[in-house]
Amino acid sequence: MPQHIKRLIGAFAVVIILFLLLQTILRPTSFGKIGHYRADAIQENKMKELHYAGSDKCTKCHEEMKTDKEVGFHATLQCEACHGPGLKHAMYADKFKDGKLPDSLMLHKPGSRKECVICHQLNAARVKIVFDTINNSMIKQIDPMKHNLVDKRNFAKLVCIECHNPHQP
Repeated sequence: MPQHIKRLIGAFAVVIILFLLLQTILRPTSFGKIGHYRADAIQENKMKELHYAGSDKCTKCHEEMKTDKEVGFHATLQCEACHGPGLKHAMYADKFKDGKLPDSLMLHKPGSRKECVICHQLNAARVKIVFDTINNSMIKQIDPMKHNLVDKRNFAKLVCIECHNPHQP
């Protein structure tokens, strides 16, 4: 056998031995106990603070938004995808019957064009269907440069929600 092949086999053997040695040293003790992941990760994740409430909590107080949303194209979209984490809002908002919530409980009310184009901007990486009337799971994509409407009275750029209801676009 040629000398360079023997050296190559020796180098591979050293790399494999180093890999196996480092794997046994660096592998967490709970790895593989109940699947191909760290079992301790379950407890670590349980200890994390929750931030999201889920749309079910939102619709308890905002029933009119639920009925608007469930017949529109955003029916499958969770409320907190646009409005941000709402656990504290859902837990404490009913304590303020007058409707005057402190700033710490207020949720984000999206209204700028930048927020809508996060999902709706024409993207070359997405499927090339602009809109599919059969499968409503397709995201309608717009080119913000072509759909850049301006108010003719004061020449200000129009905000998406001036023409489109965000819960039922």
